[in-house]
Amino acid sequence: MMPDYLITWIHLAAAIALIGGLIFSQFVLAPAARDTATDSRSREVVRRAGRRFRTVAWVSLIILILTGAYQMLNESGSARIETAWGVVLMLKLFLFAIAFGLLLIHDFIIDPYAPSSQDTSPSASSPTVPARADTLQKAAIVMTLAVLLVASYLAKI
Repeated sequence: MMPDYLITWIHLAAAIALIGGLIFSQFVLAPAARDTATDSRSREVVRRAGRRFRTVAWVSLIILILTGAYQMLNESGSARIETAWGVVLMLKLFLFAIAFGLLLIHDFIIDPYAPSSQDTSPSASSPTVPARADTLQKAAIVMTLAVLLVASYLAKI
């Protein structure tokens, strides 16, 4: 059995990878994609980077779910759900579920890193695809940062 501090460290590392990657993608990768919209080589690099980060993001999400469940079951049990700690934990889980849903829609329904119209995909050619993806990614960043804020508060209760 792994020590609790190691589970916590893995949980935090996954959160850092997810949130840091989302912020990098939104404020570095997406602007680079917009700046090089006419350069097919640059678009391909951005597309590949986005697809690679998607893998990192979903591995991070799975790790967060597994380590979070372990910590919740190990530390709390069901007795603490009726306490203030339990209420804050439920808020954290609710915010996480929203972030998870937003990322699911972003990555697998809208898929901004799919081949563009010049690469034969009619759905990616729509100007609303990048705008929707951008909005969803910003909302996911806000939700993940909210989860982080609630988790910080939860550690003090």
